[in-house]
Amino acid sequence: MTGCVFCGASPTSREHILPSWLREGPGKVNSVPYQKTVIVDPDDTILRAARHKFGEMVVKCVCEPCNNGWMQEMAGDVKGFLLALIIGGDIGVRLDRKMQSDLAAWSFKTILMYSFLNPKEYHGVIPAADFRFLYRHRRLSTRRMIARTFHMPIPSYDTDEIVAIESSVRKTVNPRGISGFLRIGHFGIQVCSVRLPGDRRLDPFAEFPNATPLWPPTEMWEWPPEEKCTEQEIRGVQFGGIHRPLGTSKRQ
Repeated sequence: MTGCVFCGASPTSREHILPSWLREGPGKVNSVPYQKTVIVDPDDTILRAARHKFGEMVVKCVCEPCNNGWMQEMAGDVKGFLLALIIGGDIGVRLDRKMQSDLAAWSFKTILMYSFLNPKEYHGVIPAADFRFLYRHRRLSTRRMIARTFHMPIPSYDTDEIVAIESSVRKTVNPRGISGFLRIGHFGIQVCSVRLPGDRRLDPFAEFPNATPLWPPTEMWEWPPEEKCTEQEIRGVQFGGIHRPLGTSKRQ
């Protein structure tokens, strides 16, 4: 790592992947103060599993101005409703277009940061263009990125503790790009980003049980959905090929 992954400056700051205000209330997500985070690869093998206080994972891949500037502001944009999404249950949240846009951008930023917990040989999976676009525009691309959310169960991965957080990033083949997945508590999100020629755009996801489109933003919708996705459905999204977008079409 020779510089900040967003702006290229010296990475002098330790970035907590999750914001401090989210770490202050782990009991609302689970009854114990320690959580397990896993990073998984395409064949469902755990690359890294760490037991830690909720949200205490840090990376050193961004500079202090980015960390304490726009990245902190991005976390502030979702502060009013993110915890309710993570807890699930009976706490209803209505998300308008701005909230959807803020949530998609924060989630993708968080997926990018979690990717640096992978072994070094996995760090090059995400193209530099994705870091640059988020840095310059503070949002996702409406032409080459799509995202959807899931109300999820909390799995254990056959360990003796529930896994409060999981993240994965893998390459897509056709069209070429990446598919990132993040789950915190009961809130899950999948973001796809692909390299496209200028006359093409990425089509929406196919319909999927209990999934809610997030990006590009749509009319206001309410969280949580009536039913959670099953673990089998989510593993299909992550590892079974269903995670890929439908395809591309001519720009309108």
